[in-house]
Formats: sequence, C-alpha cells, structure tokens
Amino acid sequence: MNLDWYATGLRGETPEIPRTWRDIREVNDRIYRKHRRRSLKAALADYRASHQKMLELIERVPDRDFAAVGRLAWTGPTWTLSDCIGWNTASHYRWARKHLRKWLRAQTKAKR
Repeated sequence: MNLDWYATGLRGETPEIPRTWRDIREVNDRIYRKHRRRSLKAALADYRASHQKMLELIERVPDRDFAAVGRLAWTGPTWTLSDCIGWNTASHYRWARKHLRKWLRAQTKAKR
C-alpha cells in the first residue's frame, strides 16, 4: 500500500488511506478475499518483490521526507512518511504474526 500511496502522492493525487480501524479491517478483508486462493509460493514471491521495492524507496527518498510532519500532503497533518511505512510494514507484520500463530496453534490442536 505504501508504494501505491507514495506514487499517487507524487502524481499530485490523494491516495485512499484507511482513516479508522473499521476502514483498515475492510481493506484487510478485501485483500484477503482477493488473494486467499493464491499459493504460498506466489504470495511469498510477491512479498519479497514488494519488500525489495520498499527498500529501494527508502534508499531514494530524502531523509527530510521521512521525518517532517506535513512534508507530504497525503500523510495528513499529524503523520510522517516514516509513520505510514511503519504501520504498513513492521506493525502490520507483528499483527499478522499474532494471528498466524493463533491459527497454527488451532491447527495443531485439531490434529491431535
């Protein structure tokens, strides 16, 4: 999402960013429904490609664009680009890991 938001902002447009927890749940559900039948191999390949693109973005964006509130119009009056990247990468990964571990424990118990 960050990559799309950043590209949209560079075009002078305003990306559609979830503003509430309800909006985030709806986005996650839409993503899940779109990709739920994909293979693990395909999902991991996309993850790795997206991760590489994110690293490339981080390398090329000036430091001032990461830390300054309001530097990029689409991040709003209180968020930095760094904040947006954080909650769409590391924070989201922690959230997903918690749910995946819970699912895996349930699968393990069901097999006993």
